Amino acid sequence: MQRHTFIQKVAGMVLAAFIGMASLGIADGKDELVTIKHQLGETQVRKNPERVVIFDIGSLETYHELGIPVAGVANSVPAYLPEYRSDKYAKLGGVKGPDIRAIAAFAPDLIIISGRQSNAYDSLSTIAPTIFLGVDTKDYWRSFETNVRHIAKLHGKEALAEQKLAALRQKRDLVTTETKDDGNTGFVVLHVRGGHTAYGSGSRFGFIHDVLGVRQSLADLDDTSHTGHRFSEGDGLVEKANPDYLFLIDRDSAVGGDEKQTDGLLSDELKQTPAYRNNKIVALPGNIWYVSGGGLISVDKMITDVGTQLYGLKF
Repeated sequence: MQRHTFIQKVAGMVLAAFIGMASLGIADGKDELVTIKHQLGETQVRKNPERVVIFDIGSLETYHELGIPVAGVANSVPAYLPEYRSDKYAKLGGVKGPDIRAIAAFAPDLIIISGRQSNAYDSLSTIAPTIFLGVDTKDYWRSFETNVRHIAKLHGKEALAEQKLAALRQKRDLVTTETKDDGNTGFVVLHVRGGHTAYGSGSRFGFIHDVLGVRQSLADLDDTSHTGHRFSEGDGLVEKANPDYLFLIDRDSAVGGDEKQTDGLLSDELKQTPAYRNNKIVALPGNIWYVSGGGLISVDKMITDVGTQLYGLKF
């Protein structure tokens, strides 16, 4: 009887130790799976992935700001993220064309993409868990915060992420305090090789209206596509808009073209607007607004660009 009791005690101790070790493994995140719901599907990712490949620039910013290591990136990284241009990071294809073979050979634990790589999602998903973390332009702020929280949860950085998001909300609210009582209207224009395209609420540059609250010059510019409304001299769009504020993004300088003075980016018709006459042209850097967006660095810069240039706010 005593021998039987002894065996039971030993078995109990072994079982307790096993459960304790299993619990420790889960606590360390070694075997825990996190389910990420995103625009292209639902993906299970093992917590604390080590070999992370990032093609979405906004996500790369967030990894940088949260102090999380990255293993591979796209061949081209904006100048404001110089660290990731070094040979320390594997270069695994173009922003619009991930190198599937090179990525497969690299054997990542996680791949993060956004709109420019969405066509490669199925191929990338066969290599490693792949998540789409581009922002939803129809609900920009909520999707931005959700994406940051996904990254933070995967790497145990929740507290730091919430601290940074709270700081950005505070900055955003300083701007919206100004815009809510501002009856002036704004017109968002992308310059591309001498041509111009206007964007409104819900578009890729709708942040100005949808998040920061600047009134639109033309309500019918609402656009959930990335194409915008291309216009030309004399077609009546600029005359109809007649904006008090003009927000100007130069694509050319963002993709390696020459950087021009603001006047050189405007048509004669845009120079007839109240915005130009009253010196209310807000120049927005293309490497932030066109190339990136949706990360902890670019969202901060986007708020700052409008708040400082339009209202003289000091952050």
